[in-house]
Amino acid sequence: MGEPQAPPPIVPASASNVRRRYRGLTLRQYLRFRLGSAGGGSAWFNFFLKPFGAASFAEFWRRWNPVYGYYLYYFCYRPLARGLPRPLAMLITFAACGLLLHDLPAWLVTRRVLPPGATIAFVFFGVGAILGETLHMDLSRWPAWGRVIVNLAYLVGSVVAMLVIVLTVVR
Repeated sequence: MGEPQAPPPIVPASASNVRRRYRGLTLRQYLRFRLGSAGGGSAWFNFFLKPFGAASFAEFWRRWNPVYGYYLYYFCYRPLARGLPRPLAMLITFAACGLLLHDLPAWLVTRRVLPPGATIAFVFFGVGAILGETLHMDLSRWPAWGRVIVNLAYLVGSVVAMLVIVLTVVR
């Protein structure tokens, strides 16, 4: 076995670097890149825990759920970004994720149309990611626990805002 590779530095990736890094990778190559080749516990750590240490909200979403991320990037965001400004393509991709990958399956499983809570939450998630990029959010100098708290607060705040909207409309 070779020497273990050092993890890449945690720096917010620019949009152009992200596009170059993933261009042309198969899903298998992408997952190996995102989760590591060791598998097991380290893959689960990279899948579920590592995103919370992200230096920005956009970086959090680039790290979270690499399977959905791969397909959303290639089949939603990339085609949209060819003709739309990046922030709009990002927002539509987040909304599509909420609707197609979260709300629609819930409606199919329950056999009824529920309020589109995931779509609303993902629009808030998208707005946070866009604002983070626009404002050049960079928490990379913060301690890991601080980044975790900020990312959790962003997620919880988005879900609470969605619940307020859904519960207000359902009444």
